[in-house]
Amino acid sequence: MRQIYLLSMEADSAAADEIETLLHQRGYMVRRAEEKFAFPPARRQEVTLALWSHAAQFSSKQILFTNRAIDAWTEGRLIFARLDHTLLPRGLSDIEAIDLSFAPARIASVWKIVEAAQAIDRAAELKPSEEAGGGSDDGFSRDEESGSAAATAEKPVRRFASGPAWIVGLVAACAFVSMGFLSMPHASNLLVGLAALVWGVVAGVLAGYLAGARTEDLPEAAEDPRPAPRRSAEARSAPTAPDMAPAHGQSAPVFVSYSRHNGEIVYPLVAEVEAAGRAVWIDRQAIEAGGNWAGMIVRAIRDADTFCLMCSAEAFQSDNVRREIYIADKYKRKLLPVRLDSAEMPEDFEYFLIDRQWLDLTGIAPEERASRLTALLVR
Repeated sequence: MRQIYLLSMEADSAAADEIETLLHQRGYMVRRAEEKFAFPPARRQEVTLALWSHAAQFSSKQILFTNRAIDAWTEGRLIFARLDHTLLPRGLSDIEAIDLSFAPARIASVWKIVEAAQAIDRAAELKPSEEAGGGSDDGFSRDEESGSAAATAEKPVRRFASGPAWIVGLVAACAFVSMGFLSMPHASNLLVGLAALVWGVVAGVLAGYLAGARTEDLPEAAEDPRPAPRRSAEARSAPTAPDMAPAHGQSAPVFVSYSRHNGEIVYPLVAEVEAAGRAVWIDRQAIEAGGNWAGMIVRAIRDADTFCLMCSAEAFQSDNVRREIYIADKYKRKLLPVRLDSAEMPEDFEYFLIDRQWLDLTGIAPEERASRLTALLVR
């Protein structure tokens, strides 16, 4: 694969040129964007190297830069590097960053980029084999499989149906024997029998092949016309996240994004919604940013129909919340912002929530808050 997309600002072009040259020397193909208004999406099997800097932090495209980096992170294909010691952006401040701030040491530091890219490529190579064995459940959509692999998996295999073959063969043999005696009364019985046997075998093989092909074309679900139940996000997450709230039999739960600092407020609200029969996906235990966090969250948000964001000063400072709202916007989920306090909404959150209908709980009595939220989520 050995393909890297270099995500950087125009003001950092000198550093980007240097890093691109170093990567070329190590056998990598490097792609850079020249767009003025947006960054292009990642290509398949392409690693994104994001170069964060003071110029990026104060650029008018800072939100677009961060969103593009988060998009690569959700796919497990992000390498984050810093060109100086500017504070990392919200949503990525807990991601390990390669330090490229000391320019004379970049020749040595670029090996860290190469090692990270190789690790990502190795993980991508192992992923299909794990899925084939049923041992992987990382949450990424299976429609991301390559077209050739999908075509191979869906190609029907024709089987030979022996029952129709024997029946047609015997009937054909008898017919040929009868015709032989009628049309060739002076022919040898042995020759007539052999000819009938040969033609009977040919007819039987052809009938068995055609019957097997027709049988293969029938849907496998014909034996049981009832559709298989669709597992909820909680059910699929159970092996790796036993702390998630159980589903209530609904296929599209509500995903609740919040800061655990607000747990005392959020948990009673969620309990009321669940008691009313609405399925809820909520992380009641801190999930580390590494490991399977990306796959688990992407899967849960993708399978939900509503993204309920519990807005507060703590939530606005959370990297996890920032990533979750980006994923919800990416999959076009219905966004329901719920205001828990009067904290001012940052610009990067306003980017997603400015035109959404809000539920403001700050002016509502505590005992009425749960019913207000339930009324919106349970209909």
